[in-house]
Amino acid sequence: MTTIFFRAGLLCLILSAATHHPADANPPDPIPSETPIAVDQSTIQSLEALERSLAAKEQELAALQNRLAAATDDLSREELRAQVVALRKDLDDQRRQFERFAVDIDLAPFIPASEPQKFDWQEKVNELLEPIMAEIESATAESRAIGELRGQLNEVGKRRDLAAEAVANLDSLLQQPASPELTSRLTTRRAAWVRTLEDANNEFTALDLQLQSRLATRSSVLDQSTKYARRFFQTRGLNLLLGVLAFCAVFFAFRLAERLLHRARAASTKKSFSSRLSALLFHLFSVLGGLLAMMAVFNLVGDWFMLGIIVIFLIGVAWAGVNTLPQQIETIKLMLNIGAVKEGEALVVEGLPYRVESLGFAAKLVNPLLDGGTRILPVKYLVGQHSRAPGTDEAWFPCRTGDWVSLPDGVTGRVAIQTPGHVTVIQPGGAHAVYPTTDFLARRPVNLSRGFRLESTIGLAYRHLGEATDTIPALLTGHLRTGLAALLPADQIAAVRVDFAAAGSSSLNLVATVDLHGPAAERERDLRFALQRLLVTACRDHGWEIPFPQLTIHQA
Repeated sequence: MTTIFFRAGLLCLILSAATHHPADANPPDPIPSETPIAVDQSTIQSLEALERSLAAKEQELAALQNRLAAATDDLSREELRAQVVALRKDLDDQRRQFERFAVDIDLAPFIPASEPQKFDWQEKVNELLEPIMAEIESATAESRAIGELRGQLNEVGKRRDLAAEAVANLDSLLQQPASPELTSRLTTRRAAWVRTLEDANNEFTALDLQLQSRLATRSSVLDQSTKYARRFFQTRGLNLLLGVLAFCAVFFAFRLAERLLHRARAASTKKSFSSRLSALLFHLFSVLGGLLAMMAVFNLVGDWFMLGIIVIFLIGVAWAGVNTLPQQIETIKLMLNIGAVKEGEALVVEGLPYRVESLGFAAKLVNPLLDGGTRILPVKYLVGQHSRAPGTDEAWFPCRTGDWVSLPDGVTGRVAIQTPGHVTVIQPGGAHAVYPTTDFLARRPVNLSRGFRLESTIGLAYRHLGEATDTIPALLTGHLRTGLAALLPADQIAAVRVDFAAAGSSSLNLVATVDLHGPAAERERDLRFALQRLLVTACRDHGWEIPFPQLTIHQA
């Protein structure tokens, strides 16, 4: 699209150049405007002030030049010549300022081009920080003045103490017998040190009075802070308010446009790459546009302090963004649904499976089988993780609330609560077993509510060998069906069978297998005991012997 616009513009320029012939046409003479331009009275007053300043500087320059011409020694001439050069520079600047203010046009085309200056980023940073440092200096002026006074007082106090020590040492020397010449010289030096001591005392007293005066008039820290805040909002409050209003106006305008665009799309339409990209750009431009609007307001009102704060903030954000650029790229890819984690896929977070419901500035993760199984996470927390396509009938958790489960530690009960934090299993009798959810999964629970199997083994004596493989299993099966029918509804019994399992060392082993449906799970313990009871009862009724392990000793 950009290439098309560029080519169209280039074509228009060529056609425009072809239809005009500047070589054949005579340019019209400039005609001065006959309509007078309205001049503000404040402009005249400003020009009057500039003219008086120019006249004063021109007189000062003339006086310096006369003094330079009359100077006889080289030192005075060099000093006067430097003053003349500096004053001429100031005068030229003021003349250009007067000219620019009077004619009210851009004078850059009329000023000879100077040598191009090299870009110095340190100088630019200093210019940017200068208003901020000036504001900080203004806020801490009183404290710094008191600190300087205390430093000077300490220095003068040291000089005073040293001068007093020198006078005392000279007094000690003058008390000793000495020649008249030495006594005279020591007396002269004592007089000099006494003057130094008096000067130090006077300076110390003056500095101490200044310090005590400032401390007496100095307000508390709270009052100073309140005073500075009041002065700040009085001088910059309106600028700050205008900047915030400009930011909010642009920010919410972009958000409103994004909301209207979202409503214009069909609600049932699946999110596409273009819609995600447009949402991301709207959010990005809402913030950047708001900051640019705020900077424009501060620039218009000439508040360089607030403008510098915003620029430094943006530089800090840009620097942080450069250092975290790879992570930011991965985050953007996730938001656009082209990263390692995609919507509709399965993702394991903190040991629990979730379905990625939606991706944007935040990721919505859902486990439909957990109470409170919806998590909203900043999308940056998913950087470095990988999702996968879920199976057709993949279960998001081994059980549901209300299901009966059996755990390897011997606990069997009903799941009362299952959340991302913990699972509570209520055992028969009312005991509560509470497991962290990840620990519960690690135990590999068996869900009985989807159906389960009971098995029980019984051994018969070898004298029943002729019936153990066919007759007895059939009779036991019928007996079990009848007994279980008295305990459970028929629709809860899936299958009942008894099979010959193996010929043991002292018995013929038969295995009874009962498959039950989920509603019978709450009676799993009772049914396991009942199965063994029914087998023993059948053996008793039919006279089948149940042997016990025995040791036979044969004597030679």
